[in-house]
Amino acid sequence: MCADSANNGKGPDKITPLDDHRNKWDNRGEDNPIQDEGSLGELLVHMRKVREAVPVNMRLREELKARLSRMQAADGAGLSPAAGEGADIHRPAAAGEGGFASPARKVFHPGWKSYWWLLPVVALLLLAGCWLYRSTLAPKILVAGPVNEISRFWLENHPLEFACAPGGRGYLAVRGGALILLDRYGNQTGMIKPPGGGSYASPALTRSGGQLALVRNRAGGGAEIITASMPAAPLEPNTLPEVKAALDKAVTMLQAGPGETLSGLAWSPDGKTLACTLGRPGGGEDVYLLAEGKKPVSPGAGGHPAWSPDGSHLVVERSGAGGQPELWLLAAGGGAARQLGPGRQPAWGPQGFLAFIGEKTVEQVLTYSPDGSPLFTVRQRQGEIRTIYLGAAGKPPSVRADEKSSPAGRLLLAPDGNPGAAGLNWLRQMESQGVREPRTLLLNQLDSFQDLHFSPGGNSLLVARRDGGMVSLVQVELQEKTSGRGEEN
Repeated sequence: MCADSANNGKGPDKITPLDDHRNKWDNRGEDNPIQDEGSLGELLVHMRKVREAVPVNMRLREELKARLSRMQAADGAGLSPAAGEGADIHRPAAAGEGGFASPARKVFHPGWKSYWWLLPVVALLLLAGCWLYRSTLAPKILVAGPVNEISRFWLENHPLEFACAPGGRGYLAVRGGALILLDRYGNQTGMIKPPGGGSYASPALTRSGGQLALVRNRAGGGAEIITASMPAAPLEPNTLPEVKAALDKAVTMLQAGPGETLSGLAWSPDGKTLACTLGRPGGGEDVYLLAEGKKPVSPGAGGHPAWSPDGSHLVVERSGAGGQPELWLLAAGGGAARQLGPGRQPAWGPQGFLAFIGEKTVEQVLTYSPDGSPLFTVRQRQGEIRTIYLGAAGKPPSVRADEKSSPAGRLLLAPDGNPGAAGLNWLRQMESQGVREPRTLLLNQLDSFQDLHFSPGGNSLLVARRDGGMVSLVQVELQEKTSGRGEEN
């Protein structure tokens, strides 16, 4: 019999070790863990029980994830987390602690793009600094532009005196004792003579053009200063009757005493005070200030007063050593005077520039000898227009350390260098006589410029200039510049 049939129901079967392990694996269940402690299956079952014993708090997990997201956002913006919040999470693991060390926090360093808004601020500050330097500290000069002739008159013993109306309304001039009206183009539109055979002199208009001041010399002797209201219309032919009516109603501001003369009228910038020159019988001149309802006061000696743009000072002309004219700065309220330098006929513009007539010796060579040396030369003292910058209140002109101080100012307009008929006649005479040794002709001083005033806006200078047997009224366009190195006086 085989072994299988012999064992049926007659005794216990023989069990092998493999069968025993199979039986244990077949009889396991969810609640019947394997009892073999060293097996892999027992480890898996144990881990499953631990997971089931510790339930996962889903709400806590979501809160932790949200907090971690906020902290990461704060790190990206370069901000510190709130005190005490997430301290354990952000603290890196110390040496010897378990787990992985948390990565180092990223520090946010803003680049140059974060400061782009500073660029326009810096640019504005630089522009403001340049403007401040140019307007207050940098030396300034005036440069002459185009010269336009307005009108011409016959030359007289008295210089041409004129005034300019604002807004291109025209000009007023005095010729032969009569007041002449000119339109903006220089065309004569009317003439007014004073009653009783007298004469007008020294016309002056306020900056607004609303008031006219004149010196009226009486035929029998004596002089007075009168003021009249001017029409606001341009000085055209239809304005002549209004100007005549205004002069008929003129008000006398000052009467000169016996032997005294009046000249040099100039209105203050606000049009409330009139400056004039009172000539004393024994010689000498004083400046007087006239205001409605006040007694005349004198800030000092001098003539041809010119107001500062702010009305606090005046520049006057005085006779210096050897009878040469000099310019002096006076305070309108009185006080010490300061000498500015040689010059005459001052005019102070709204931009702070003082223009005046200076003198210069002009030498011109007419012919040369065969060896190239001068043969016949003409020498003459001539007038020229120069300028200095005084500011609005008479501040002394700024001078750099490397720049030569020039009290005579800077040249604006030079006279014509032509020697004239006298020089040409002398040259013909020398040649006809066969003279071959060097000779120099000394001519009398030539007063090329007679009077000058700034336009009300200060953008041009009006000049009465002698030209042969005529005197012309010209307008010189002006350009303001910052003085640079190497600028010649």
